Amino acid sequence: MVSSAMISKALLQEYELGLLEEVREASNRDLEWLSREAMLKDLITRDKELPTNWQYRDGFPYFKNRLYIPANDALKTKIAKGCHDSKVAGHFGMEKTIEIITRDFYWKGLTEWINDYVRSCDECQHNKSPRHARWGLLQPLETTYAAWNSISTDFITQLPESQGYTQIMVVVDQFTKMAHSIGLPTNATAKDVANVFNTRSLETSRSTHGNHIRHGCKILRRILGILMQVARN
Repeated sequence: MVSSAMISKALLQEYELGLLEEVREASNRDLEWLSREAMLKDLITRDKELPTNWQYRDGFPYFKNRLYIPANDALKTKIAKGCHDSKVAGHFGMEKTIEIITRDFYWKGLTEWINDYVRSCDECQHNKSPRHARWGLLQPLETTYAAWNSISTDFITQLPESQGYTQIMVVVDQFTKMAHSIGLPTNATAKDVANVFNTRSLETSRSTHGNHIRHGCKILRRILGILMQVARN
């Protein structure tokens, strides 16, 4: 009796025979693939040692005995469909699909590419149950008790230029609902945002509410410190 494993292997061999022509055709549009092939052929001609893990046989480069696939999304998708979508493959998860593909094929960024492909698989999304822990209950936001103890920020971008500004940072106090609209240039960095936040929001809030918002200012100063740290990094 012929096992399912033997059938799968036979189907894969037929698939690879037709695939080689597509690899050769796609390689003509991938300069990096052509450069790698030329380097390997040149080393073989000069009887030099090939780079570690690279081989060249039957007119194709191999990496760790895996066929080197050129940068062609249509070709990669065909391989992924054969190793993930087909009835023989059975819509395995990310790790198993990667393990199957890396038995015979290699390309740069393969793991990330396959993970994105499996995540976007329509049948997997519809037919597979989530395996993570249950989502927790919604937790209401804590009600603020003083002015400028809790704020929200938002950015309105891609506006017509006015006085050198093309975007607006809106800072809203959740307690008083007071809003500060701060103009920013198109190329504003995190450091610019932190500086203007410090000079405009904090100073205006202090003059408006006096000593009542000292605690709020401490929190805002802490936020400012985080923004400055991001800007330095």
